[in-house]
Amino acid sequence: MVQKKYEFITSEDLANVISQITGSEEYTSSSGILLQFYNPRVDLDEEAVVSYIRKNCPKASLTGITCANIADAEFDISNQPAELNVTYFRTTKLIAMDFDMTQSTGFVGGRLVNSQLQQIPNAVCMLLCYSCSSAAIQAFLNEFSHHRLPVFGAKAGRSIRALNQAKVYGKMPRESGVVAIIFAGKDLRISMDNCLGFKEIGLEMLVTKTESDNVILEIDHRPATEVYSKYLNVKPNPYFVQNVCEFPFVFHRRDCIISRVPSAYREDGAIVFTSDIAKGERFRLSYGKPERLFQVIDQSAKNLKKFQPEAVFIFECGNRVRFLKDQADCETSRFRQASPELSLAIGYAELFYASTGDGGTLNSAIVAVGLTENPSANNCFRPCINEQDCDIEDTPEQGYVPFVDRILHFLETTSAELDQMNQELGRIAYTDQLTKVYNRWELEHKIQETIRLSEEDHKPVSMIFMDIDHFKNVNDTFGHDVGDMVLRATVDLIKDRLLPQHIFGRWGGEEFLCALPDTDTDEAVKFAESLRQAIEENCYITVQHVTMSFGVSGMISGDTMESLVKRADEALYQAKEGGRNRVILGESLLTNKKE
Repeated sequence: MVQKKYEFITSEDLANVISQITGSEEYTSSSGILLQFYNPRVDLDEEAVVSYIRKNCPKASLTGITCANIADAEFDISNQPAELNVTYFRTTKLIAMDFDMTQSTGFVGGRLVNSQLQQIPNAVCMLLCYSCSSAAIQAFLNEFSHHRLPVFGAKAGRSIRALNQAKVYGKMPRESGVVAIIFAGKDLRISMDNCLGFKEIGLEMLVTKTESDNVILEIDHRPATEVYSKYLNVKPNPYFVQNVCEFPFVFHRRDCIISRVPSAYREDGAIVFTSDIAKGERFRLSYGKPERLFQVIDQSAKNLKKFQPEAVFIFECGNRVRFLKDQADCETSRFRQASPELSLAIGYAELFYASTGDGGTLNSAIVAVGLTENPSANNCFRPCINEQDCDIEDTPEQGYVPFVDRILHFLETTSAELDQMNQELGRIAYTDQLTKVYNRWELEHKIQETIRLSEEDHKPVSMIFMDIDHFKNVNDTFGHDVGDMVLRATVDLIKDRLLPQHIFGRWGGEEFLCALPDTDTDEAVKFAESLRQAIEENCYITVQHVTMSFGVSGMISGDTMESLVKRADEALYQAKEGGRNRVILGESLLTNKKE
């Protein structure tokens, strides 16, 4: 594998670049050729450029984007040359797919990619560039996510001064399009890093109301923009986005840390983003220091050097460039020291999807990708490089510490101490001390919140009320210590089978409740039955055999927490009366009463 970087401004420059590419020995002998066209300029005839490249480099797979140019005017990049980066592969094949999203949908495009992947047993990864909406690209990705194929790439951006149209490049420039390049080969290996470096601070907040998949209407049931006026004293005005770009929202999705930065606000207090947001997600505000961001980049550069890539692709968020200002080049230069021919795309969003399923669409990050056709190398995926992951050398003691650094250190330390204290208080206030699950007080709070969100979204909620059969006999026969062991063991069995969205806790004694958001009663009954079987088949220390009874109810119009729990409790009573060790659906009781 060989990588070469070229730059051009005029059509004569481009012709010279293409001549060098097609005249090279690699162009003739390569198994696959990737061309990445990243364009910060607003004066190029994009259609002519793309047409010329495709006509004169028919063996190559072309992709690329218009670059995000959102930094202050003094750091404008529109006068920089366009980049045409070429990677020649020795054994890897490239399969290019181009979608016009004005004529198709994310679902349809994703299904076509899925069909293609089913025919490629040795697919290794995918480069994805796009200029369509957040909803369209998420639907696109969802349709082949079960393949667990690593995906990297970027969303097209534009200049905030020239207001040119953001476009993706493939068969032609598209204002709403997706270009996917699938890499397939038995020798290809990949390294991927998600580099953020922004530090979380303050209280955790909840997204309580959204519109589509990229607009937050309310946070903790208040207009979304109030977060910034409350904590940063930033009110909606023409400088709103510039004032908040240094303080991304940070979300945790599995092992991946994902940030979000507003692209606009609305008069109703809503905040608009370039990437997906889900109702019910929790987040914190964050802030950045250039030194911390550089530490993360230094670690990623070390990771790449150890991987020994033959080609390096860097995808950087325009907001990160805006934040770093004149220091933005300090990050890419760290990668260039070992890989001077690397490609650099600056977009509105970055894609990082690892083979483990971790990842998502990112903001304010750098995604660093290394490729090699050395089959002895190992694939590496780092969903987020944290400060503690960095090999930081001891620095000499500083004499004078700038005021801003002192204030930031104070805020970091105080926030960490308060967070630790809140977690400890939370464990005491919200957790049942014996079983370490939610206590009744917190269960009621969580269930009420779930019902409120469900009513707004018109989505189902089911409730499972469960009780250990003949538990009094366990205590009377074996003693309360053994009874406590049975409670803990039963809870552990149930917890192992819970999904992240499930809300589970101890209602009292040997009674437990589990709320299932976005779940109808048929699914809830199946889940309860799986719990019943697992408990019945488990061999307990001392007691050996224990069973459990379950009552299930589903939310109906006008339900409160009390009425929903009451129906599940009544179903549980019927399960006990019917012989125990069974699951009863409360809705069947309602039908019998009506008859």
